[in-house]
Amino acid sequence: MATHEPNENQFPDLVELDALRLTVIVDNEVDFMTSVPNDLGLTTQAQSLFKDRRHVDMDRSTIPSGHLHTHPQGHATEGEGDDVSKCGMTTIDFNFADICCGAHGLSILLTGIKDGKEHKVLFDTGPHSAIFLENAKRLEIEFEKIEVIVLSHWHIDHSGGMLAAVERCQHDREQQQQQSASPVVLDLHPDRPDERGICLTRPSPPGSTASKPIEYVAWGKEPSFSALESAGGKVSKNAKAHTICDSFFGVSGTIPRKTTYETGLPNHVRWSESTKTWSAEQEIMDERYLVARVRSKGLVVLTGCSHAGVINVCQDVKRAFGAGNKTDDHIFFVVGGFHLAGGSMETRIQEINPTYMAPGHCSGWRAKSALENAMTGQVVSLGVGSDFFITHQED
Repeated sequence: MATHEPNENQFPDLVELDALRLTVIVDNEVDFMTSVPNDLGLTTQAQSLFKDRRHVDMDRSTIPSGHLHTHPQGHATEGEGDDVSKCGMTTIDFNFADICCGAHGLSILLTGIKDGKEHKVLFDTGPHSAIFLENAKRLEIEFEKIEVIVLSHWHIDHSGGMLAAVERCQHDREQQQQQSASPVVLDLHPDRPDERGICLTRPSPPGSTASKPIEYVAWGKEPSFSALESAGGKVSKNAKAHTICDSFFGVSGTIPRKTTYETGLPNHVRWSESTKTWSAEQEIMDERYLVARVRSKGLVVLTGCSHAGVINVCQDVKRAFGAGNKTDDHIFFVVGGFHLAGGSMETRIQEINPTYMAPGHCSGWRAKSALENAMTGQVVSLGVGSDFFITHQED
């Protein structure tokens, strides 16, 4: 494994949020059945639809006149404080076609809140525009309010919906008559590959003289910087740690590879359009994580795939915020793709000991099961359509 000594990730000006909302737009799974600790403030999409008074079936409801009114955001709701004896029977028409669909990818909308001020950041955009836009529509995402799109790394299952996301942000700004508003910022690592993929051909055993054809699978061309700018985005290339949105969020630079057992993605390759060749690229060095701090809770860490290793990610966060630094924060919640490798990974992550973790996307059910067995009650389902609301609570 190659040795890399990147600049240390530091976030000295990262502010402490009053609350943080995570809305999962794309994930591999749909799960609105598994219980989640109250600390994470989870509302599943199904729970929201069950309470959506815009879909009251008036033929099967006995709501007295005046007890159904319109919520400021357009939802029809029962009068506040009304009980069943006053409002009678209410029947909601629930349509399973309104539920988001799973896909191999990741996209999470973050809303940071401090002193009544909000900032919205989109972390990754899923594998393609169709699933991203359809799920975003079902979740009623307010694209005009998204300020920054952060790409964790250049892999199509994270970047595939980015052009569509930029176009939609620009369109909705114009629809809301925000022509003077700044374009959505695209926070991207500068080392953009033309395309990435995997090599299917296993190396010949030692001493073998037999040759065999080499087979590759190309995953799809990455959106170009120029295409993203033409769509209305403002490209911001960042290879080092920095903060965004009034320091509500931190975006890492290169993740230090410290462990000996997290060695990247075997058989991973990179295509060069100029030389028309594939080259081995086991370590995906452009991968970055996102971090936020929530008052009285701790650090919330988002990782796209953890090709650098989820242990390396968490160790770097602990180093950046650990003893001897300005703050000494505990990792409260780790969210995203874990790409776990090795049978003892659950033991190793116990050493990090986050309060909660939500392994999604590329983590796989065996790893999730092993983590739950080792850390019962600390592992939660991510699941497309989930809405986590992590907030400061007074003692």
